[in-house]
Amino acid sequence: MGIAAGSLLTLAFRFGSTFLWAAIGILTARTLTVEERGAYASAVVFTSAVGGITGLGAATGYFVANRRRAPAEVGGNALLLSGAAASLALIGGLAVWLLLPGEPGRLGLMAGLLLPPNIIRNTLNGIVLGEGRVARHNLIGNLPVVIGFAFLTAVLLGSGNRTALAALGAWAVAQYLSLLPFALGSPGWWTWLLRHRPDPALLRGLLRFTLVSGLAGVVGLLNYRIDLLLVVTLDSRESAGIYASAIAGAEALWLFSSSIAMASFARVGAESRPEAARITALGVRHTLLMVTCGAAVLVAIAPWAVVALFGPDYAPAALPLRILCIGTLLYAPQALLNNYFANQLGRPGIALVLGLLALAISVAAGALLIPTFGYVGAAWATTASYLTSGAAAIALFLWLAPVSARDLWRVRRADLERYPALARDLLLRVRRGGA
Repeated sequence: MGIAAGSLLTLAFRFGSTFLWAAIGILTARTLTVEERGAYASAVVFTSAVGGITGLGAATGYFVANRRRAPAEVGGNALLLSGAAASLALIGGLAVWLLLPGEPGRLGLMAGLLLPPNIIRNTLNGIVLGEGRVARHNLIGNLPVVIGFAFLTAVLLGSGNRTALAALGAWAVAQYLSLLPFALGSPGWWTWLLRHRPDPALLRGLLRFTLVSGLAGVVGLLNYRIDLLLVVTLDSRESAGIYASAIAGAEALWLFSSSIAMASFARVGAESRPEAARITALGVRHTLLMVTCGAAVLVAIAPWAVVALFGPDYAPAALPLRILCIGTLLYAPQALLNNYFANQLGRPGIALVLGLLALAISVAAGALLIPTFGYVGAAWATTASYLTSGAAAIALFLWLAPVSARDLWRVRRADLERYPALARDLLLRVRRGGA
């Protein structure tokens, strides 16, 4: 599958996943009390974030795509490390259950049970992406949400047991069931260690890469949420609610860049450095083109869209949404550039440094602007951090990659011709499938 088709497929899956997450939010909001839903949502968000950060997905993808190590070999060795992390998570959950009485202890145990499938799935799905199997990667990545929605519906609506523990139990069963594609479709990854000894050098490489990329993930997560935390702390919860709505709208624009980055992951890692740089520059051009169009539309309809989606009380979110569209546009190529830094150059530390730069500017500018301008100041602070770190990322890419500056922004006629050609190709595939 080509990068363009893979990007569209990934984008379709992202929209589908977003819809399912929204449906889950509505389901739990309608069936659980506010306190129970808060406990459920906190556990799911925490375990998903920790599972993504501690999983070895970035490292396994790099060693398969760039280092050309056999998927079964990478999978077997990675399972040693992810299995150890999963065991620690289970032990931690059990310890919380033993030390804390009542519901807090039971919630801690559920969190410990939720982490292992997240860690293992993220680790092994990195291999799938490193192989360039974009469709399978998206299917496996979205399977937990699909099964989770089905189980939550059955438990919360069917059994009448409307508690956070019941919801988390249903979600946990779904997460373990989502590992079945790996168990059934990738048996060599699980049995490799029965026929071979672990590779110490590979284990060290996986661990080193994951420590840096995991720390970069933590910093990235803080970057995406530190402005909201500052608004809560320096302004008010009401302002935070308005600002959160603006964030939700602006971050939707990143669906385009993240889809292209995922679809090009394997090619960027496997190709020669000049070809990987060319693919990255092409992705940046298409990202800027698509996100610019999307941002322009969102800026134009912001007042109407905010009220239609969130209600009239959230009308003030239109202004910070428009400001955040500027920052989102400037930061949109970041996923593609980080892909080149980590998966082609093997230097995930660059993404970490860029993330720390963005975080420092966001905190400093937010502390200066939010007390006076509220959530509008937060939007400008975030935009400033994105502008600075985005410019630094582009400068580093131009220094390290054999491309020119105009390769990143000058849209070619051939670029535009790709869109109708892709549409014709997809239409032809649909007709063949229907026949």
